[in-house]
Amino acid sequence: MRSIQSKLFVVLCLVLSSLQVLAQGDEKRKNVLFFLVDDLRPNLRCYGDQRALTPNIDRLAKQGILFNNAHCQQAVCSPSRTSMLTGLRPDETGVYDLQSHFRDHVPHAITLPQRFKNQGYFTTGVGKIFHNSKNTLDPISWTKEVSPVSGTTYVLPENRHGGGKQRITEMADVPDTAYADGMIAEGAICLLEEANQLDDPFFIAVGFKKPHAPFCAPRRYWDLYDRSAFRATDKARPIGSPDLAFHQWQELRGYNDIPDEGGISPEQEQEIIHGYYACISYVDTQIGKVMDRLETLGLSDNTVIVLWGDHGYHLGEQDLWCKSTNFELDTRVPLIVASPGMRGNGSKTDAMVESVDIYPTLNDLCGIMPMDGLSGISLRPLLDNPSAVWGYPAFSQFVRPYQAILKKNRPTHMGYSVRLAGWRCTYWYDLEKNAVVERELYRLDGHGPERENVTGQHAVSEVEAQLAVLIDQYSHNTYVKSSR
Repeated sequence: MRSIQSKLFVVLCLVLSSLQVLAQGDEKRKNVLFFLVDDLRPNLRCYGDQRALTPNIDRLAKQGILFNNAHCQQAVCSPSRTSMLTGLRPDETGVYDLQSHFRDHVPHAITLPQRFKNQGYFTTGVGKIFHNSKNTLDPISWTKEVSPVSGTTYVLPENRHGGGKQRITEMADVPDTAYADGMIAEGAICLLEEANQLDDPFFIAVGFKKPHAPFCAPRRYWDLYDRSAFRATDKARPIGSPDLAFHQWQELRGYNDIPDEGGISPEQEQEIIHGYYACISYVDTQIGKVMDRLETLGLSDNTVIVLWGDHGYHLGEQDLWCKSTNFELDTRVPLIVASPGMRGNGSKTDAMVESVDIYPTLNDLCGIMPMDGLSGISLRPLLDNPSAVWGYPAFSQFVRPYQAILKKNRPTHMGYSVRLAGWRCTYWYDLEKNAVVERELYRLDGHGPERENVTGQHAVSEVEAQLAVLIDQYSHNTYVKSSR
C-alpha cells in the first residue's frame, strides 16, 4: 500500500509540475491590442491637459504605465511607423518619405506583427497601421491581411466635390460610423470576437486616422468644447533658430480654405485647434468601445494594451502647423503600456524612451525570444519600476527640403536631433559634403517649447560637446543602445 501511495504521490507531483509549466507558458502568451493614433500629440487629460476630454485613454493610463518622455524617430507618418514596426531607425530602414517601402532597403526585416505571427499568434488589424498607400502596406506581416478602411473623409456635400483636400474642418450631425474611425472601431470589435474563437493568442493592431487633418468629426464632439477657450500660443520662432529647422506649412496649405502664403486669422486658428480637440475626443470614444468589448469578452486580464501616437504636432506654436520638424512638439508622442501584473501599473515615468523600444518591449512581455539587430531595448524594467534609473537619450531626425518627404526632391540635408533631460540638440548635415552646416541647442524645462538657440555659448559648451558626440555617433550609425 505504501508503495502504491508513493507512486501515486510521484505521479501527482509530475502532473502538478507539468500543469505549472503549462500555466507559465500560457502566462507568457499574452494577447496584444495595439492602438496607433495618427498625429496625436500628448494633449490628453492623463498627460495634464485639463481641457482635453479623454476619459477612455485616461482609464487606460490608470491600468498601465504612462511615458512622459516618449519620442518618435522621424515626425511624419511612414518613417515613424516603419521605424516602430521594424524596430529600426530611419537610417537603417532607408525610409525618410511617404512613398518608399522598407523592404526595398531591408528586404529580410521581420516586423513586429510578423515576429508574433512566426511565434504562432493570430496577427491582424484594421485602419492605418503601416502608411496607407498601396506600396507601403506589408501583407507578409499578417496572418489575416489588414483592412485599411478607406472610409469617408468628408460627409457634407459641399466638401465632397472634386475629391482630395477641401475644407480643413467639418462637423456634421452624423453617427460615429459616418467617418472612418467609427468604422475602424467596429472592425476592431469584430476582430476581437473572431480572435476569441481561436486557440492561438492574438496580436491585433487598430490604427485610428484622427486627429490627422482635416479635422472632421461628428458635431457632438465639437459640442464638448467652447471654441473661445482655444488660441494659438508661443507663436514666435525660437531666437537664433536656423531656417532649415522650419517649413512653410505645406501640409496645411493644401486645404482650399487655407491661404497659399502668409498667416491665418485668429478665428481660423481657433477653429483648427477646436477641430483638433474634437477629433481627439472622437478617437477617445472609439478606443473606449474597443476596450469595453475586450473586457466583456473576458480578455482584459491576459492582454497587453498599447496606445501610441506616431508623432506629435504643431498647432501654431513656433510659426509652425502640422509636423515634419525636429522640435519637441513634433517628436514627443503619447505612449501608454498596460500589461497585466506589472508592479508599476497606474504610474507615470519620466524616463526618456523611443518608439523603437516598443518592439523589444512587447517581445519581452509576451515571452518571445529577443530579436538580434533591433535598435531599441525592452522597457520592462520601467514597467516594474517607473522610477528606475534610465539615462538613455532619444534620437530623432528629419530631411530637408520639405518636398523630399513627397519624393519630389532629393534630400540635401538631414537634421539629427538628440534629447536628454533638460536639453535638445540638433545638428544639420549637408548630405553631399557630410558636414555640419547648422547647429541648434535648446534648454527644455517642461514649461513650453524651445525658445532660444544657445549653441556656441560658453556657458553651455560642455553640455553641447557631450551631445555633439552622441549626434556624431548616431549620424554615423555607431551608436548602440543596449541594456545595462
